[in-house]
Amino acid sequence: MSNNQKKQSLLGKTPQRRKPTTASKKKGTSQLPSSIQSVDEQQITIGANNKKTKAKLIITGVILLIAVSVPKPQLITYEKLGLVTQSVYWPGMLGYGATLFDSSLQPQADLTRNSLYLCRNMKQPDSCQKYRITENAGFFAALKKLMMD
Repeated sequence: MSNNQKKQSLLGKTPQRRKPTTASKKKGTSQLPSSIQSVDEQQITIGANNKKTKAKLIITGVILLIAVSVPKPQLITYEKLGLVTQSVYWPGMLGYGATLFDSSLQPQADLTRNSLYLCRNMKQPDSCQKYRITENAGFFAALKKLMMD
């Protein structure tokens, strides 16, 4: 026996290592881009969620700003000569369009002096009558009064 044959017989037959084929190389390279692609998709999704969240916050802020700046109705109790009346008063925007919900008269209120003028014609001061405001309740009381009537 030659030296090479002795070594082969002592070692026995061992399977040869397989060389990586092109198919296994493709699998290895295809997994890397797909993982990168999934990370990119996650980042895009997170970015889209951040944009949606920012948009929702901006819309909520605008709605809150409008809710704070728009005058709200108030429930006022006013009297003249012992006759007491309770009504919902909306001051209007920037002093224009004031309304008393249960009256056809045009109101002109001075809540700091507790006086209310109800006029048939705002251009003629003779058509106005002065009432004293005895109580002034907030928005929720006015809302309750509107729903009950």
